[in-house]
Amino acid sequence: IGGTINKHGTFMFKATKVGKDTMLSRIIKLVEDAQMSKAPIQELVDKVSAYFVPVIMIVAIVAFGYWYFVAAQTFEFALIMAVTVLVIACPCALGLATPTAVMVGTGLGAEHGVLFKTAKALQGTGKINMIVLDKTGTITKGEPEVTDIITLAELKQIDILKTAASVEKGSEHPLAEAIVRAAKQEKINPETLEKASGFTAIPGYGVKARLGRDTIYIGNRKLMEKQKIAIDQQSEEELQRLENEGKTAVIIAVGKYAVGIIAIADTLMEHSKEAIAEFKKMGLGVAMITGDNRRTANAIARDVGIEPQNVLAEVLPQDKEIKVSELQKSGKHVAMVGDGINDAPALAKADIGMAMGSGTDIAMESGDIVLVKADLRSVATAIRLSRFAMGKIRENLFWAFVYNAVGVPIAAGILYGTYGILINPALAGLAMALSSVSVVTNAGLMRFFKDKRE
Repeated sequence: IGGTINKHGTFMFKATKVGKDTMLSRIIKLVEDAQMSKAPIQELVDKVSAYFVPVIMIVAIVAFGYWYFVAAQTFEFALIMAVTVLVIACPCALGLATPTAVMVGTGLGAEHGVLFKTAKALQGTGKINMIVLDKTGTITKGEPEVTDIITLAELKQIDILKTAASVEKGSEHPLAEAIVRAAKQEKINPETLEKASGFTAIPGYGVKARLGRDTIYIGNRKLMEKQKIAIDQQSEEELQRLENEGKTAVIIAVGKYAVGIIAIADTLMEHSKEAIAEFKKMGLGVAMITGDNRRTANAIARDVGIEPQNVLAEVLPQDKEIKVSELQKSGKHVAMVGDGINDAPALAKADIGMAMGSGTDIAMESGDIVLVKADLRSVATAIRLSRFAMGKIRENLFWAFVYNAVGVPIAAGILYGTYGILINPALAGLAMALSSVSVVTNAGLMRFFKDKRE
């Protein structure tokens, strides 16, 4: 780990990331890119600013013409009125209103472990009203462990574990790694096991391989159905029992016969339940998406406080994007939170994609926001910070517009005929400078933002 100090003895180490590839450098790059990008609201300001200068020039000419030709004032008086209009008009405040708040907002996000990759993400996050959470690695730790081994044939538990480990030792799937770890705990060395051939991963279903003359299938019910492997009533009852306990039941079949079940359970992230309760207090909808079967998914959802109707279960990796799209079509502004390779399309499809910092590189590339701390409470922080930043931007724009809407007519002499009030160019220059200072100061006050859980 970077920054570690070794005070005892010596050791060999390998630097896996150096220079621009380190997490610190990537964070700095993301923040810099976000601060240089434009929020969508800035486009409106740019359009207004494009018309602002010509309009002010016309107002100055009209003011000069009125006071010189209509009101019969001296040339010097009319010229001063025109100059005052030009001096007091301030497109600077309009131009500074958004980027100053964006710079401070993205910096605050980095301090709180929330990396907004663009100003658009900073603006859009506050509009979110539905959060879709991937289960493994987001709600749960993604560190599953084998809890039960059940035999369905005349095989010993150790034989079922050996068969599963022989096939799964070449897989990088978290469930496969859990099976291999369980084998090691039983003093089984995976390297000494029979080598599987023809290994094929079937996304959303399981795996297939050959051990000697036998074809081995390891996966869920859908894989067994696809291969026309029968599950008897007793086995079905065992499956339901395990799934109702929130465990993932993996079926092992040799040829066309199911011979065993390995139950695997994952533990919840430390703050998952707390974060989901927080989302609900904020008035946000919360859904969970997973490839697990309905019973297992409902058991996990029940533990963290997600309603059954908001559980999207048995979703194949390639269909997660479709589920997000369906929510969007129903009028929801959707944030997708995930960590894996198979979450990347859904992260890209969502209005705002949030990638867990502990996840894969492709997930972090696909997301609009990276949650450095891999803590679901950071999602709430991101939404609150976005709403806070947009509030400051609106305040800045309001005062910038009000300043010009009030200052320009007064500078043109609208109050002179009735009240005898005039603004000289020097005072107009001071007012112009103060308007810009006020916008920057208001953005600077964002530094006092405190997250509710701090």
